[in-house]
Amino acid sequence: MTDFCINGRFITQPVSGVQRVARQLCRALARSPAKDSFSLMIPSGAEAEADQIGLPFEIVSGLSDGLLGGVFWENVQLPEAVRNRYLVNLANRFPYGLRRGAVLMHDAHVFDLPSTYNPIFVSFYRRLYRSAVAHGLDLITVSEFSKARLSHALKADSKRWTVIRSGVDHILEAKADLSVLKKAGLLPRRYVLTVGARAKHKNFAALTSLASVLEKQGHVLAVVGDISPSVYANSPNKLGHGLKYLGRVDDDELRALFENARCFVFPSRYEGFGLPPLEAMALGCPVAVSDIAAHREACGNACVFFDSDDPQDLARQVLALSNDEGQVLRFADAGREVTRHLTWDRTAQEWIDFLSSVRGTSMVVPLGGHPS
Repeated sequence: MTDFCINGRFITQPVSGVQRVARQLCRALARSPAKDSFSLMIPSGAEAEADQIGLPFEIVSGLSDGLLGGVFWENVQLPEAVRNRYLVNLANRFPYGLRRGAVLMHDAHVFDLPSTYNPIFVSFYRRLYRSAVAHGLDLITVSEFSKARLSHALKADSKRWTVIRSGVDHILEAKADLSVLKKAGLLPRRYVLTVGARAKHKNFAALTSLASVLEKQGHVLAVVGDISPSVYANSPNKLGHGLKYLGRVDDDELRALFENARCFVFPSRYEGFGLPPLEAMALGCPVAVSDIAAHREACGNACVFFDSDDPQDLARQVLALSNDEGQVLRFADAGREVTRHLTWDRTAQEWIDFLSSVRGTSMVVPLGGHPS
């Protein structure tokens, strides 16, 4: 048996930011010399998805369909299969009674922005996160900002947390599918792009104001993303005038949209890390983001910042950026430089280093040998 199991429930879920991180990290672990130290624990029927990830896997049979089935699988069947092994949980969730393992908590949304989410969702995650602290699980998060907010909300010593930042180079592996522009009725350099769920904290109202300004210049604000009514409360359901909603797109389409946009805008009032701006920066798309702590930490000085509570400042900064070719080139170069080191192989190595410290020995197995 392997030393480390990974909770693979995420591969049965729709891919949002959390699931993307889990998938890309597992693919990077599968490329590493420590590959055989891991076993991806998956529900029956998910074998094809697990094959694509590339890690060794174990099938945990039993009910796993739907919300209740997934909860039962994760809290009853998964722990029985893991037994005394160490369980790595990459998508916020973990078995409630877990006593040995690590959990990656991406942010403190349910504590800092409870009104954004369904009350049942908030109550569930608050209780779950508190149990991780009480049961002595190893705690991982994606940014210093999230570390500070989670430490405060959970009354957990900041020294208990390990920060491991996500990679972004998955977007460089995509092959731009330009057909998405034709399908959406978009012309190169004639649209500004944004990505994200239409949740309250994503500040959709500010985008509606921006769209009106862009429309007067003959440009469109293109919106990529999805909405989950079961999770988000008070989500705006209607698009404002001048916005073009594209819904979900795949990575090939997303790359084409990034590379042909005048710029990318991300007005969120709260993020734990903020992956979409970094994806845009990696592809040389100039970026304008809200001036919040997570964006300052992740993006540095490689983008334009605006006041998320001032739609006029947002429009002013976006127009100044997109209409100045010198700024476009400068921020494109700066963005590529900031994201150059944000690779999934680096993220995987930091996880391997962390888990090696948990085990007390290196996880890399020399050819014909045993762990050193």
